[in-house]
Amino acid sequence: MLLHMQGSAQIDAPAVRDLVLLGGGHAHVSVLKKFAMHPEPGVRLTLISKGQQTPYSGMLPGCIAGTYTPEDIHINLGPLCRFANARLISAEVLGIDMRTKQVQLEGRPPLKFDLLSINTGAVPSAPYVDAVTVKPISAFLPKWQAIQAEIKAGDHLAIIGAGAGGVELAFAARSALPNAVQISLYGPSLLPGHNIRTITTAQQALAQRGITWVNERVEGRSDVELLLSSGTALEATHTLWVTHVQAPQWIASAGFETDLNGFISVDASLQSTSHPGVFAAGDIAYLRDQPRPKAGVYAVRAGAVLADNLRRTLTQKKLRSYHAQTNYLALLGDGQGKAIANRGSWSAYGRFWWLLKDRIDRNFINKFNKLPAISPPSLTISDAFRADLPEDMMRCGGCGAKLAADPLRRVLARLPEQRSPYIKLGIGDDAALIENPGTDTLVTIDGFRAMLDDPYLFGRIAAHHSLNDIFAMAATPTSALTFITLPLMAEALMEEELFQVLSGVVAVLNSHQVPLVGGHTAEGAELTLALTVTGVPGSKTVTKADARAGDVLILTKPLGTGVVLAAAMQGKASPACLDETLSSMDMSNAAAVEVFLDCGVHALTDITGFGLIGHLSEILRASGVAVELDIANVPTLPGAHDLIRQLHSSLQVANELAFADFQLDQNLAQSAPELKLLADPQTSGGLLACVPEDQASTAADICGVSGMKSQQPQVRLSANWYLKSTSIIRDWLALRWKRYG
Repeated sequence: MLLHMQGSAQIDAPAVRDLVLLGGGHAHVSVLKKFAMHPEPGVRLTLISKGQQTPYSGMLPGCIAGTYTPEDIHINLGPLCRFANARLISAEVLGIDMRTKQVQLEGRPPLKFDLLSINTGAVPSAPYVDAVTVKPISAFLPKWQAIQAEIKAGDHLAIIGAGAGGVELAFAARSALPNAVQISLYGPSLLPGHNIRTITTAQQALAQRGITWVNERVEGRSDVELLLSSGTALEATHTLWVTHVQAPQWIASAGFETDLNGFISVDASLQSTSHPGVFAAGDIAYLRDQPRPKAGVYAVRAGAVLADNLRRTLTQKKLRSYHAQTNYLALLGDGQGKAIANRGSWSAYGRFWWLLKDRIDRNFINKFNKLPAISPPSLTISDAFRADLPEDMMRCGGCGAKLAADPLRRVLARLPEQRSPYIKLGIGDDAALIENPGTDTLVTIDGFRAMLDDPYLFGRIAAHHSLNDIFAMAATPTSALTFITLPLMAEALMEEELFQVLSGVVAVLNSHQVPLVGGHTAEGAELTLALTVTGVPGSKTVTKADARAGDVLILTKPLGTGVVLAAAMQGKASPACLDETLSSMDMSNAAAVEVFLDCGVHALTDITGFGLIGHLSEILRASGVAVELDIANVPTLPGAHDLIRQLHSSLQVANELAFADFQLDQNLAQSAPELKLLADPQTSGGLLACVPEDQASTAADICGVSGMKSQQPQVRLSANWYLKSTSIIRDWLALRWKRYG
């Protein structure tokens, strides 16, 4: 984003306000798209969502019926957030502290906001039985797949709730399940809020499909039975719960004014009636002056007004009113390529209405998944933000380009206390004073620019990555220093960014009993982090130089982080693939070190920027041995093979120069994905250990028990790979790979 200032050239506009979107609901995806097309200079946008994708509820029945795949009905939040220049924080919300303006998150520090919008949706009320709740949809889909796999002729599927959601789900389940499976729909009224013609049409269609509507309410249960309002027992093999939603508990704890069901009371502008500066839309909101039923159409249509009012609040302009329509076109799919249309007193049924519904739903999803290319616009920062801009926009270099003392002190005060018996002086003095626990000290440094929107997770991964150099020597880390470059923002935002990054770093360091003893900050174009880590040797210092013929290689993490991160930047990595990659990078290698030592490890290194092929070459040269390798056994991340056929990381080409030292089997193409992944640069990659053959099974088994991904050795030697003969080679090192995960 650019900033226009009178009498000066265009310069980057620093962020001075934090707009936080809580939940990836239908309204918030519209907000993200609006801010992408028309950015607001000076505003940092953050989306907090439990997952990397959000489902479109209107397409769920079609997914159950087999018309759509799960991927078809989800909006991928990662690319959408990058399109909007927004941070994506994947975390579970625990609460909101309105006094400190912080969102409390599970397993990580709270996140500050200046303006908050909530679009998390409702949650199911506790059912009377161990029923499968349809919401959240992301949790429901795998449960439904399990039901579909095990249900058999003669079983009974009970669907509790006879509203639009229950009726569509019943139709969809009928299309997905054998005809011999009994399906019953329970509710005191069928399609409440719809006209009599629609209800009659639905009732006839249900009967024709062999679906029974039971005009009763589920009111409780005995010790062994589900009870209906008539007092009779309901017996079912599987039960789906599609009724009675409520607000999350943390809404009431935050002190918001709510309706009787706990939903946030908002006025016509979608702003909280009790807390200005907090907005809400969708099922989580109660429109105080225009109550409406819970339906996705209201969240979709509120999105444009919500986006506009968030922008108007930030720039101190008058808010617009949202007018929720009283009538809208409802389209209920029957699972057989037709739909029932309902609007007011009008109703229709047929193929045309399903085609219309399908087109509307696909267009909605595509609007957020198929994003246009846009050029960065030239923008002027709002006058409302100018008071919070840094005093001097012509920034200094040298020590004038560091974070000020007061915000730094506040950040350090919020971190856990850093103590260790051998740290005589830590944070606070000009230098740390460390009593050396041994006779030798290991020192290493590593770091990189941020590859994630989430500063806390970035700090965690950078810490894991930096500790790996010490673990690769089979040593124990003892202390760490950080160097952090922060992009220019308002002082409060820079303070919060530093806190989030350091919190992630310290969480990992403290889990390994490694104190943070100091560091430095600087201003720069983007967020970067480097750590200097010291350590002491263990019972044996393991290097790259003692691999022996006949050793077996064990790799503690799969390859592919480089290409997955590159794909994520381009919006081409699936949420599942990205989640698996982040989980791998946020995993410590510490547990494997003791295992390798107990198994008599000969050589050890960590796989990082030069890829497996580069770091393996270092072992081979240092040890004076060669390798024969079947690359089919090299562990890789899910999706990495497909991605590396399309793209690669920026270091890939340089890393592939190492292939010149190897002779390829004549049947192995240079473009084979299995081959290219050997050169993929790894962030927080695994340890590569050369273990005696008679200890390989033990090492792999124990690593599996302790949380590392491994399985039994596969003794498969082939002639797929050879190292070219050179003067340093003495004999062959047979490398037998384990497949992990």
